[in-house]
Amino acid sequence: MALNKKTIKVCGLIYTVLVTEYFKAGDDDRNLWGYCDHESQTIYIRESLSEQKKRQVLIHELTHAVLHEAGYPEQDEDMVNRFSIILHQVLQDNQGLMT
Repeated sequence: MALNKKTIKVCGLIYTVLVTEYFKAGDDDRNLWGYCDHESQTIYIRESLSEQKKRQVLIHELTHAVLHEAGYPEQDEDMVNRFSIILHQVLQDNQGLMT
Protein backbone atom coordinates (compact mmCIF):
# COMPACT_ATOMS: atom_id res chain seq x y z
CA MET A 1 0.00 0.00 0.00
CA ALA A 2 2.02 2.88 -1.29
CA LEU A 3 -0.12 5.71 0.05
CA ASN A 4 -1.06 6.21 3.67
CA LYS A 5 -4.64 7.23 2.84
CA LYS A 6 -6.98 5.76 0.22
CA THR A 7 -10.71 5.31 -0.19
CA ILE A 8 -12.79 2.33 -1.22
CA LYS A 9 -16.52 2.04 -1.90
CA VAL A 10 -18.45 -0.56 0.08
CA CYS A 11 -22.14 -0.88 -0.79
CA GLY A 12 -22.14 2.68 -2.14
CA LEU A 13 -20.47 4.12 0.99
CA ILE A 14 -16.97 5.53 0.93
CA TYR A 15 -14.61 3.99 3.48
CA THR A 16 -11.27 5.66 4.14
CA VAL A 17 -8.29 3.31 4.44
CA LEU A 18 -5.60 4.73 6.73
CA VAL A 19 -2.18 3.13 7.01
CA THR A 20 -0.80 4.33 10.32
CA GLU A 21 1.16 2.87 13.19
CA TYR A 22 -1.12 4.06 15.98
CA PHE A 23 -4.89 3.84 16.11
CA LYS A 24 -7.52 3.21 18.76
CA ALA A 25 -9.80 0.26 18.05
CA GLY A 26 -12.92 1.01 20.07
CA ASP A 27 -12.34 -0.10 23.66
CA ASP A 28 -9.77 -2.76 22.62
CA ASP A 29 -6.31 -1.98 24.02
CA ARG A 30 -4.54 -4.76 22.11
CA ASN A 31 -1.90 -3.91 19.51
CA LEU A 32 -4.07 -4.85 16.50
CA TRP A 33 -2.90 -5.23 12.91
CA GLY A 34 -6.08 -3.61 11.61
CA TYR A 35 -9.50 -2.34 12.57
CA CYS A 36 -12.72 -1.44 10.76
CA ASP A 37 -14.64 1.43 12.35
CA HIS A 38 -18.13 1.20 10.86
CA GLU A 39 -19.35 4.45 12.41
CA SER A 40 -16.63 6.61 10.84
CA GLN A 41 -16.33 4.31 7.81
CA THR A 42 -12.59 4.01 8.35
CA ILE A 43 -10.32 0.99 7.97
CA TYR A 44 -7.03 1.21 9.84
CA ILE A 45 -3.97 -0.82 8.84
CA ARG A 46 -0.78 -0.99 10.95
CA GLU A 47 2.02 0.76 9.06
CA SER A 48 4.89 -1.45 10.30
CA LEU A 49 3.47 -4.61 8.71
CA SER A 50 5.02 -6.04 5.56
CA GLU A 51 3.32 -5.10 2.29
CA GLN A 52 1.90 -8.62 1.94
CA LYS A 53 0.52 -8.58 5.49
CA LYS A 54 -0.99 -5.12 4.90
CA ARG A 55 -2.88 -6.50 1.89
CA GLN A 56 -4.08 -9.49 3.92
CA VAL A 57 -5.23 -7.24 6.76
CA LEU A 58 -6.97 -4.91 4.31
CA ILE A 59 -8.95 -7.83 2.85
CA HIS A 60 -9.82 -8.98 6.40
CA GLU A 61 -11.06 -5.53 7.47
CA LEU A 62 -12.83 -5.05 4.13
CA THR A 63 -14.66 -8.33 4.79
CA HIS A 64 -15.89 -6.83 8.08
CA ALA A 65 -17.05 -3.70 6.22
CA VAL A 66 -18.88 -5.68 3.51
CA LEU A 67 -20.65 -7.90 6.03
CA HIS A 68 -21.63 -4.92 8.19
CA GLU A 69 -23.03 -2.96 5.24
CA ALA A 70 -24.85 -6.10 4.07
CA GLY A 71 -26.74 -6.11 7.37
CA TYR A 72 -24.60 -8.45 9.49
CA PRO A 73 -23.46 -6.28 12.43
CA GLU A 74 -22.52 -9.32 14.53
CA GLN A 75 -19.71 -11.28 12.88
CA ASP A 76 -17.86 -14.43 13.80
CA GLU A 77 -14.15 -13.56 13.78
CA ASP A 78 -13.10 -17.10 12.85
CA MET A 79 -15.38 -17.04 9.80
CA VAL A 80 -14.08 -13.60 8.77
CA ASN A 81 -10.48 -14.86 9.16
CA ARG A 82 -11.05 -17.97 7.05
CA PHE A 83 -12.99 -16.15 4.34
CA SER A 84 -10.54 -13.25 4.07
CA ILE A 85 -7.49 -15.56 3.84
CA ILE A 86 -9.08 -17.46 0.95
CA LEU A 87 -10.28 -14.26 -0.77
CA HIS A 88 -6.79 -12.74 -0.50
CA GLN A 89 -5.28 -15.83 -2.11
CA VAL A 90 -7.89 -15.87 -4.91
CA LEU A 91 -7.15 -12.21 -5.67
CA GLN A 92 -3.38 -12.85 -5.61
CA ASP A 93 -3.67 -15.88 -7.91
CA ASN A 94 -5.91 -14.08 -10.41
CA GLN A 95 -4.52 -10.55 -10.59
CA GLY A 96 -5.30 -10.15 -14.31
CA LEU A 97 -8.91 -11.23 -13.95
CA MET A 98 -10.44 -7.78 -14.39
CA THR A 99 -7.88 -6.26 -16.78
